[in-house]
Amino acid sequence: MAQIPMGQGRRVMPGRAPMQQAAGAEAGMASARALENFGQAGTQVAAGMIAQQTQYNLQEAHKQEQLAEAASRQKDMLQLQQTEDKLRDAHDEFTNGIKQGTVPKDQADTLWNEQSGKIVADALPGFREQSQDLVRRSLEGMNLRLGNGVRKAKEGKDRQDVTAGIGQTLEYLQRQYKTDPAKAQEQAMQTLEQLGPFSNYTPEQIAKLGQSWKESTQYTTSFEAVSAGKTDRKALQAAEQVVNGLPDLDPQKKAQLLDRAQAYRLHLDQQDELRAARAQREQERRMNNAAAEFQTFQALADKGTVLDPAYIDRVTLATAGTPYQGGIIALAKQAKESGGIAAQPVNVQRQLLTEVDSLIAQNGRTPELDKRRDQLQKVLTGAENDLQRDPLRAGLERGVITELPPLNMQGGIHGMAQQLGERVVQADRVQTWAGRPVSPLTTDESQTLGKLLQSLPVDQRANGIAMIAATMPAQQTQALAAQIDKQDRSLAIALALGGSRTTFDRPTSELVLKGAQALKDKTIKEETKAVEGWQGRINLATNGLFMNPQQTEMTGDAARFILAGMVSEGAGGTEDDVRRAVRLAVGGTLDERNGSRIVLPAGVERKAFDQRLKAYPENELASQLPDGKVYVRGQPMELGQFLTTLPGAQLATVGRGRYVVKAGGSLAANANQKPIIIEVPNAR
Repeated sequence: MAQIPMGQGRRVMPGRAPMQQAAGAEAGMASARALENFGQAGTQVAAGMIAQQTQYNLQEAHKQEQLAEAASRQKDMLQLQQTEDKLRDAHDEFTNGIKQGTVPKDQADTLWNEQSGKIVADALPGFREQSQDLVRRSLEGMNLRLGNGVRKAKEGKDRQDVTAGIGQTLEYLQRQYKTDPAKAQEQAMQTLEQLGPFSNYTPEQIAKLGQSWKESTQYTTSFEAVSAGKTDRKALQAAEQVVNGLPDLDPQKKAQLLDRAQAYRLHLDQQDELRAARAQREQERRMNNAAAEFQTFQALADKGTVLDPAYIDRVTLATAGTPYQGGIIALAKQAKESGGIAAQPVNVQRQLLTEVDSLIAQNGRTPELDKRRDQLQKVLTGAENDLQRDPLRAGLERGVITELPPLNMQGGIHGMAQQLGERVVQADRVQTWAGRPVSPLTTDESQTLGKLLQSLPVDQRANGIAMIAATMPAQQTQALAAQIDKQDRSLAIALALGGSRTTFDRPTSELVLKGAQALKDKTIKEETKAVEGWQGRINLATNGLFMNPQQTEMTGDAARFILAGMVSEGAGGTEDDVRRAVRLAVGGTLDERNGSRIVLPAGVERKAFDQRLKAYPENELASQLPDGKVYVRGQPMELGQFLTTLPGAQLATVGRGRYVVKAGGSLAANANQKPIIIEVPNAR
């Protein structure tokens, strides 16, 4: 709708009455005035607020400027501290380089100025422009202070060099003291006087160093002089004059050196005495050596063995010019005479000794008979000792056998068995000489065989034993078993049983070995009661069977191992089992004959046994009788008469099919008091 202008800010609406218009105009004017008054008041308030805001904004801007300035100052301060630290670190490293010599001290100032100046120059661009002048002045001041440290380091290095130079000079002059003492000492004192103040030494230390140099130098000179004279009396005397002529030598050390010189002089005196005694000792040594050679030679000669001619020559030369030379010649002659005695059978040696004893008993002693008896006794004792140790080698040493090729053990039991043929022949020869069974193996070889057998399983071990036993006579097998007994009891027993077999035709040794293994492994339980146990019942069964306690013990052990083997195979260990074990152990059957218990050989009946004794071959006993007579309680008896008493005599078992004869509380023996052996071969 169109409006009518009514003045400024006013409009009249068309179609209204004039009164209405007038009233409205008055009301509008009042409102306008009110609005005008309100507007004026709002304008005043707004102006005040604007002024306040403006003031606040100005204050905030000022505060921000202050904070920014503080941050910049803090940054400059931190940068300054870092630069100062860098200068200090550079200073410490630089001065340390001066001390160690890595920085030339004559260029130190220039080098430090260059290094520190570069640090400052590199750092300045990092500061605000308005701070750079102040920072430069601060860093340059610090650089000047650090420069003093560089100069002090140079001075310290100079003093260090002077100190080292003094030490080197004094050491050099100490060596020169030997050729020109006065000049060397003068130069040493001048060096300390002139250079000492520029060193690290205090005046007191310089004085002490000078005195120490004098004492040390003079002591070294004196010591070397005394040491040089320890083997020369004139030089030693001159050294003592040197010691006494040194004024600065420490009194205590001087006394020590003079005592040392006196000790050297005493040593020289002792050496003179020792040289005088050395010849005597050499003579005594030669005499002792000659005595030792004589004793060794005598021991060999006493054995009666054949001596090597080269050995005789060597011993003769070693004893030349001594009282023993004549003894060696006499012993060599004796060895030639007694060499034949040593090769004689041991029984013959005993007989010869008995004959000499008879002559002495009949005619009395003479030097010749005593000498002869001593000679025979030594030969016999040597033979018996060597036989006990190693029978084969004893025979070899005495020429009973001339060679003893070693056995090759590489082929195992089978290979060894194939080599034993010649050894059996050699053992038989030595047995004839020794008069007792001899093993075909040396002591060392028997130990090797024992180890070889021990390494085999039980069944192979038993077969190996049977194979070895089959190559040699029973007596040689027994002798071999005795050698092994010290090493392995069960193995020795198995070997002693030789080729014995059970009724089931298997080696008895297999039961022994199996039983020993079972007892060792504790796979069976042994009855151990004193009487009712295995050993008690075995002892009861074997009581009185053998004359030799060792044979009884071995038989008891054999029966125990056999019984253990039977139990390991399922037997109950009954009385019948015990009796069977004993029969297998003794290799025959037990029998009581003429009031004594004996072992009948395997397969031999009592009737056949008695028949053998009734018709015992005279020639089988003749070889045991040196004079053809049997001695009963010391009384001689003709062989024929003795044989007539044999069927009714009491016997004692001493081996498989071997017996001795009991007569009147003693044993029937030969002239050498050796028991007569009766043999009844088994039927197998």
